[in-house]
Amino acid sequence: MRRVKVWPIVMGIALSLGACAPIVVPIQLQPFPDVPVPAEWTPYSDDWVIIRTHKVTAARLIYFTQTNVEVTLATARRLLANAGWQETRSERFVNAEKFPGIWAEFLKGDDLCRLTVIEGAGHWVFWEQPASFSRTVRAFLASLPRAG
Repeated sequence: MRRVKVWPIVMGIALSLGACAPIVVPIQLQPFPDVPVPAEWTPYSDDWVIIRTHKVTAARLIYFTQTNVEVTLATARRLLANAGWQETRSERFVNAEKFPGIWAEFLKGDDLCRLTVIEGAGHWVFWEQPASFSRTVRAFLASLPRAG
C-alpha cells in the first residue's frame, strides 16, 4: 500500500482557499482632508486607485450615490467651494452607452480635482460603461503634469 503525504495536500488546500477569500480593506470615506465627501456617498474600494510620487498624487475614487447627476454635482460643487476649491471648467456629455454625465475640474493652489458623475453607472462602471470609463480615465491622466 502506498503512503500519501498529507501535509502538501493540506497546504495546497489552505493556499487555494486563501486565494479565493475576499480581502476586506476598510477605506476612509474621505481619504484627502481637503476634498470633502458627503456622508451619504458610499465608497467602493475594489475600484479605487491612489498613486503617490514625490511630486504628484493621483487618485481615482469611486462612490455610489442615490441622487441623479444634477443633484450629485450640485452637492459636490458646494462642498468643494466651501473647502476653497475653484471650479475652472465643466462639460456635459452623453456616453457611448447613452447615459448622461458631467465632469467638472476644480483648482486649489497647484492641486487639481476632477469630478465625473455618470448616470446609471453601477459598481462595475468599467464593465457596464467601458467607453465612458476609458475616456474619463484617459482625460484625467492627460490633465496631470508631465514628469521631467
